[in-house]
Amino acid sequence: MRGFFYLVKFSYRNLFRAPKRTFIMILSLSLGCGFIIWDLNFAKSGSTEIMKDFLSQYAGQYHISNEHYYTEKNKKEFNIFKTMSDDDIEDKSLILKSTKRVNAPVFISGEKKTLGVLLTGIEVLKEKKLSSLYKVVTVGRFLDDKNEKEIVLGKSLAQKINIGIGEEVAIIGQAVDGSIANDLYKVVGLLDFGGGDLEDSLAFTQIHSAQELLSLPENKYHQRVSFDMETEELPVLTNLAVTHWSMLLPEIGVSMKFVDNFTWIVSIIIVVVVSLGLSNTLMITFFEREQEFTCLNIIGAKASWITWSLMVEVFIMGTIAVVLGAFLGFVATSYCNYQPINIELFTGGKPIIMGGMTLKPLVRIYSVPQYYWKVPLMIYFFLSLTMIYPLSRVIGRSKNAV
Repeated sequence: MRGFFYLVKFSYRNLFRAPKRTFIMILSLSLGCGFIIWDLNFAKSGSTEIMKDFLSQYAGQYHISNEHYYTEKNKKEFNIFKTMSDDDIEDKSLILKSTKRVNAPVFISGEKKTLGVLLTGIEVLKEKKLSSLYKVVTVGRFLDDKNEKEIVLGKSLAQKINIGIGEEVAIIGQAVDGSIANDLYKVVGLLDFGGGDLEDSLAFTQIHSAQELLSLPENKYHQRVSFDMETEELPVLTNLAVTHWSMLLPEIGVSMKFVDNFTWIVSIIIVVVVSLGLSNTLMITFFEREQEFTCLNIIGAKASWITWSLMVEVFIMGTIAVVLGAFLGFVATSYCNYQPINIELFTGGKPIIMGGMTLKPLVRIYSVPQYYWKVPLMIYFFLSLTMIYPLSRVIGRSKNAV
């Protein structure tokens, strides 16, 4: 043990032989470590905030529905004849965090033409409380829960069928009892998703109006949409299906995973580049100390002891760097938590259009604890690799190595 402590003391002393060079190496490693931690936190927080903004508008965190409502292979296909009720939900606390909806693929007819859309009956008051759907109504107003047979359309859809505020549209579809569903609805508002595809395919009305159109009993509906954004854990229900948003929107889920994985790839590349530069600096430093190694050999120090001393020296320097880097990463992350970053800084001032919706989120960066040990481990791994070549060259050049 005394020999080990002496080895550490000897290696620590050697860090101050060239203090400027040591400072530069520690600074490069610590800045790289700090930036990677901040970057990973930013990518994770950015993905989370963007998805919260996106999901809170319409899709929700997960859907509770009849187990046969969505098809097995394609969650974009559904069966309007498969309904549910509040009595089917075992955990009644889920009702407070979700809102029920009635969905119906219908034809909507205006003055100019007839187009197919997805008509969704919603609980108006709960949607205002849980979702931000009402915020994208830029012309007219949102639905009134006390009224019936009102409808909100996308701006693009209204233009295509040549319909304005206060005018009526005809809805034609199929009711769950097999009859033809048809009725007239008054347009009270227009949705603005920033020109996305959803403006052409969505329409909303009061849930009781949709139930009447589809000949559904008052206690029956198609799905409950949860807007609980604080957790991604899905509830377990024995007689109902719970579908996560990533299954409903697989293309967006894949994009989010790609962003996270790509950030890790960039981080690894940064560490490799820093490590290669560090390897070259270590080789120069070791070669300058070749006479010292020769003297140590002469007085009896083995090549293995010299090798261990150099490794301990580098790892002491690495430990100082990663501790400092983790601190810098935490400080930068904390600052961006109090001062959110406008995502439009990275898009040239333009909003993000995702899933047919326009998003303008402010990213409030928060710390992910696992990054504060994963990044240092990654740096230690590549730091170990950078020492192999310089050490082998130095030990090999030592004429008196034993």
